Amino acid sequence: MKEIIIKIRDSLLKHCGNKQLRTLIRGLISYEMISYIFFGLGTSIVDYVVFSAITAVGCDELISNIISTICAIIFAYITNKLWVFKSRTTSFSAIIREFIKFTNARIVTLVMTEIILLISKMIGGNPYIAKALSMVLTIVLNYIFSKLFIFNKRKGTQNENEETE
Repeated sequence: MKEIIIKIRDSLLKHCGNKQLRTLIRGLISYEMISYIFFGLGTSIVDYVVFSAITAVGCDELISNIISTICAIIFAYITNKLWVFKSRTTSFSAIIREFIKFTNARIVTLVMTEIILLISKMIGGNPYIAKALSMVLTIVLNYIFSKLFIFNKRKGTQNENEETE
């Protein structure tokens, strides 16, 4: 799969003379980004299906959102760790620290979604549309948090040094 992504990206880059556009293409058409989008879609499906099912049986949408987010966090952590960012943490304490950082970032986007749902509820909006809109913001923010603070691979970061503990 990685080779196919590289071939597509290289083909597009061959026909692009603009330096800024080439930089954008390199960032958007990478194995990591395609994997993040694929598993992000899977996470969104888990989140939305659980949210919809729980809401459909009469649970308040704010409570449904918390439960669906917990399910999505577990799914997203596993897929992001193993296949998107390919984290090399293996010790139990390192995985726990990584999961806590991951969960903390997801709590920030959970609070954002709760606020969006609450506003939607107060103005009589559709909770399913509010949830879908918040999910777009959540995907973008969670990528930034994961890339910069949780699974970053810069030399000297906790992710690489934890294995020596």
